[in-house]
Amino acid sequence: MHIRLLLIFGFLLVHLFPASDTFAQEGGLQASAEWLERQQQLDGGFSNGFAAESDIGTTADAVIALVYLGRDPLELRINRASPIDFLERSISGIKELGPGVAAKVALALNAAGLNPRDFANTNLIDLVLEGFDGDIGMFGFGPFDSGLAISALVALQEDIPEGALEALSKTRFRDGSYAFGLDPNTSTGDSNTTALVVQALIGAGAADEIASSLMYFRNTQNDDHGWTFQKPSEFGEETDANSTALVIQALRFAGEDLNAWGDPLATLLTLQEPSGAFALSISFPGDNILATLQAMITLSGGNYISAPTPVPEEPANKLAQVGIVLVVVLVVLGGAILIKRATAHA
Repeated sequence: MHIRLLLIFGFLLVHLFPASDTFAQEGGLQASAEWLERQQQLDGGFSNGFAAESDIGTTADAVIALVYLGRDPLELRINRASPIDFLERSISGIKELGPGVAAKVALALNAAGLNPRDFANTNLIDLVLEGFDGDIGMFGFGPFDSGLAISALVALQEDIPEGALEALSKTRFRDGSYAFGLDPNTSTGDSNTTALVVQALIGAGAADEIASSLMYFRNTQNDDHGWTFQKPSEFGEETDANSTALVIQALRFAGEDLNAWGDPLATLLTLQEPSGAFALSISFPGDNILATLQAMITLSGGNYISAPTPVPEEPANKLAQVGIVLVVVLVVLGGAILIKRATAHA
């Protein structure tokens, strides 16, 4: 009888509560968050990995990633400085860098529950709108800045300037891609800008404009189900974490079933380092903060536009599972006792 009960218990564990990729993913995310927190600089911000000083855009991405993982960026302090403190002290730099950066910071503040319209005595939405060139219908340097700007306006429920969506769609190449800027010598787009623009168009209600871009993602997907920055490219076309993460965000936002794309999330996870950080690619191993930030946002189910829903803590989920298993075991034991008594009295 005891052996039979053990077999039943084992069956329940395996079939009712299989090993969950989600829980493994959450564990990996927590490791990423812990790694990221260790990268915080004395001014509260984060370096982009190319220069020693903290970077505004990277810090904004860090805020978004941390919020999605349930971390409060106001509580993440080193030398009494938080990422928000760094962004506040960097307001002059935000103004100088243009509408794309202002939009990303606005999205970060919105994710953190702060008001981008009143930050360091500045209305960041005004900065975004001031960067709109009505003559060409674009923000800043072109499609990339426009994608960020429109995303911020959508997230904060602001009106999009007339002609902005039409002008953005007109910059799309025949293959469905978008390029970072408006350089007339550019003959092809890139996956990163295209992913950002796709999300902006969907958020702004122009989802009918993304069909060719989804086809671009299909045509440029690598055999390992990930994406590179650009195809064709003289710099190599190996899957990289940053591009793969951004394209997954766009596909999800478009309502695509990732299984129909060969499970690119699994491909992304292969680039996670033992430290919890992500490498740029297999050929460029090592902790890469920009790749890690995009991977964190993506693996937590996030994007730039939607309000963050923090990933539930893994221990709580496991505790709930254990509780359910114990209840099932008690039911099985109770049933076995009743059967044994009934048999004894038969």
